[in-house]
Amino acid sequence: MPVDAHWSQGPNLGVSIPIAPVLGLGEGTAVTRPRSQHMTFVNGMPGPFPSEAKGMAPPTRVPAPTYDAVPSSITPAPWERHDPKWGAGGVARNVTANVTSTAPPASTKQLKPQPAWLKFDSMQLHFGGYFEDLEVTKRTGELRVRRCVVTYHLEDGSIDIREPRSNNSGLEQGRILHRMRVMKPDGSGVMTPSDLNVGSVPVIFKREYHILACDEFTRKFLEREELTVPAELPFPEQRDPTPPQGQFKSAPSIVKAPESSALFSMDLNVLGLHDDLKKPLPGSQSHQSDLLKESAGRQFLSLDGNVLRFFCTSSGNAQIKNGDDTRTDGKLKAFTLHYFLADDTVEVLEVLPSGVEDYSKVLRRQRLPKKSTHAGGGFGVGIRPASQDTIKRGGVAGNVTWRDLSIGAEVNVFGKILTIHDCDAHTQTWYKQELGVSDTEFEPLPMPQAPVRKPRAPPPVHTSGIGSDVDSLQYCLRLVPKAQPTMDFDSWRLNSGSVLRFTGTFVDTLNRKIDEIDATRTFVVSFYLEDNTVAVYEPPVPNSGLPGGPFYKRNALKKVNSLSYYSASDFVVGAVVTISGRALRLNGADDATFSLMESRPNEFPKSDFVGVVSVAQNLLENGGRAARDALRKAAAVEDMKLAGGGAMALSRDAFVEVMTATHTNLESLDAQSLVTLWRHLPKSKIDVQKTRVPESFKSVKGADANAEYVDVDAVFSLLNVPWVETKDE
Repeated sequence: MPVDAHWSQGPNLGVSIPIAPVLGLGEGTAVTRPRSQHMTFVNGMPGPFPSEAKGMAPPTRVPAPTYDAVPSSITPAPWERHDPKWGAGGVARNVTANVTSTAPPASTKQLKPQPAWLKFDSMQLHFGGYFEDLEVTKRTGELRVRRCVVTYHLEDGSIDIREPRSNNSGLEQGRILHRMRVMKPDGSGVMTPSDLNVGSVPVIFKREYHILACDEFTRKFLEREELTVPAELPFPEQRDPTPPQGQFKSAPSIVKAPESSALFSMDLNVLGLHDDLKKPLPGSQSHQSDLLKESAGRQFLSLDGNVLRFFCTSSGNAQIKNGDDTRTDGKLKAFTLHYFLADDTVEVLEVLPSGVEDYSKVLRRQRLPKKSTHAGGGFGVGIRPASQDTIKRGGVAGNVTWRDLSIGAEVNVFGKILTIHDCDAHTQTWYKQELGVSDTEFEPLPMPQAPVRKPRAPPPVHTSGIGSDVDSLQYCLRLVPKAQPTMDFDSWRLNSGSVLRFTGTFVDTLNRKIDEIDATRTFVVSFYLEDNTVAVYEPPVPNSGLPGGPFYKRNALKKVNSLSYYSASDFVVGAVVTISGRALRLNGADDATFSLMESRPNEFPKSDFVGVVSVAQNLLENGGRAARDALRKAAAVEDMKLAGGGAMALSRDAFVEVMTATHTNLESLDAQSLVTLWRHLPKSKIDVQKTRVPESFKSVKGADANAEYVDVDAVFSLLNVPWVETKDE
């Protein structure tokens, strides 16, 4: 049979399937087994329609049903959206007995009962009440009760209990009982909504909960269950226990509900109190802000960045007994008050001298409450701030607003009385635009004469040796010292790795003379330019009896009888530095040190060759003919010492002797200047054959043919000194 003819017989006819090992089928024909479908579309509407509904013509349009006068008590409740026929004990209730309709009758097919978790999904019964705090009652002997809300979940019959949280209550509020099924005290079963009716006292885990009220949904639900729900009961008028002796009374945690539905419908929003005497002008910005007071975001957007600034004074708390600042009673202090219009908060800063300005905040930014109007009342603070109930009863007179601030007004900042003397130009412009006041309202009050400040004593000398002077000085400048930078970054970046190294020996001082052992000791003095620290090391000498090693660990070195420290300019050849109570003279340095100093003539002027030559020439010129003659004589004497003379060359030691000879007027040149001149003069080897007695050269003390010498002509040419002068000066 052709394939097309075979399939044309219809899909529901038997289909011959070839027998093959891979198919695993025996002989016979395959029968279609369509999957059952519960959700179908009939006339474009999805739903669980019966099979005979397919192909049915769409229903004709019928008029809307008409209803007779039906009492409100039989109006379907919200929970009946799940099962309109659900009633007490599962009995159907004819809630539409008086309702007539021309709609066709519904199908008589019985629907399967729905499970409770689906029928009562997210449906809860809420009950309000209180329980007794047995711990406080046992400790004080007085009754103390606390609010609670009991929630019954219809979907699984579970119960949870929680205590509403209140600000600054001092109690661990919140969840009391986690959601669970609760057994009755007699063990007869789990608790049902009938056990939590208004007026009942259910016992849950040995604690009695007094049910006083329920919400509207719960009341309707219980009434449809043919349960009588009593009216809401008033809350007990029990306040907190009397505080111990010597402590302040705290704000009451519970009060009697003013209305029967207060447990669920009380409006806890506190209305702000305004002064009717100062009303903004119609159409002003503040008038529009008052109209939109319900929107805090609108106020923030319109007034953000607007801050009113007032200048105030206070003479201490001498007029207030047990004030919060008794150390300054009667002393005048200056304050600055900032009022932030964006959120009606206040900040108070004290005007303090430099060094302690970080502790000028008297009041952090917050809403400033007015003093209570009750006799003996405070500001709602103490052991516990005022609760919302206390504020609503009028225990607190509201917060300070910008209408309460004016020139000459007094502001009570938690007991500290501030008198406003003046304000800035922006504040004056604000009040003129909002209240339409004149310039006469902003005439500043005369400032009272401030007390004479005592001059600050100089900081004492740091002699403890613990820490650096920079860190110790912070304790004299600030109450809490600030950490000082340990290193100058720019100095470290420019001088990283740069070290000045000198050789040094002990010298005599007025307080201490060196002995034979100290005279033989040699030290290496290092100055680190990156952080201006000093380190001294003594090379160990075998069989000297001295261990050697570090003599002064790397640290900043302070000068004797001074608050200043040694700097790089203080370390030159010939200088004497005091380290650990010992005086060391710097006798020499390495070539790297001299090269570094010569590359920085501004920092080391005695290593500037041009400057040193100019100074030497000026000294000789000021000395006149006598100074030049003394220089020529000293050079001739040193030349004669070298194998009878004639070579006209000077060794290093001979050069120093010539430059420091008497009557040359060059005695003021220090060792560093002489080293600079020697390093820049041209060097050469000595020609022994030019001397008068060449064979005696080797016997001359300190003579060395391989040493460096300078020509006397080069020295005289550098100093502008001729060998022979033709005329007297």
